[in-house]
Amino acid sequence: LYIAEKPSMAREIAGCLKNPKRGNGFIKTDDGIVTWLIGHVLRQVSPETYDAKYKIWRAEDLPIIPKKWQLEIDPNVAEQFNIVKNLIRQADEIIHAGDPDREGQLLVDEVLDFVGNKKPVKRILLNALDEISIRRANENLRDNREFFNLKQSALARSRADWLIGMNLSRAYTLAARRAGNAGVFPIGRVKTPTLALVVRREREIKNFQPVDFFYIVAQFKHANGNFL
Repeated sequence: LYIAEKPSMAREIAGCLKNPKRGNGFIKTDDGIVTWLIGHVLRQVSPETYDAKYKIWRAEDLPIIPKKWQLEIDPNVAEQFNIVKNLIRQADEIIHAGDPDREGQLLVDEVLDFVGNKKPVKRILLNALDEISIRRANENLRDNREFFNLKQSALARSRADWLIGMNLSRAYTLAARRAGNAGVFPIGRVKTPTLALVVRREREIKNFQPVDFFYIVAQFKHANGNFL
């Protein structure tokens, strides 16, 4: 069973296998079945899933740090997740076909961990999706356990995003409300500094003050001739 990161990648892989036939959420070939995810089909649960008291935002409950991290199925892609889960149960061997980066590694690994997979898993590293590259990569599969640290790196990033977003969004919102402001003030590891760059530049433009400046033009005298 090949598990690709997205449908387009699955189609390219299946096209390099024998006799591909499209099914519901997968492509069957003489060399195995190719299925796909749709980005992260699993997502971090909200704080109130860990404890109902977190439904109410209170400063005394911060920081919220889960003792055991939990994931849930994204309802928007639940149908495809169930297809992949059933195919994993039927498979003898699984080929991890996520992108060759840390997020691509986590996308498939988190699904395998979530369903409790115990089947052997190989890793195909696809740096390009042309036929020659796919065939070459398929002939050089590696043990997926070699990429454990890559998964851990992506997992650390994911959990750090959750901790920053959930805790600082609540902290800033509660502080803003104490100052008389309404609404929610979302904070994100990427979103907030990016927004800060835009705001800073906008302020520079609005507060721009024209200043006179001058060029210096000088003529130099030299034995071999004058020059500017």
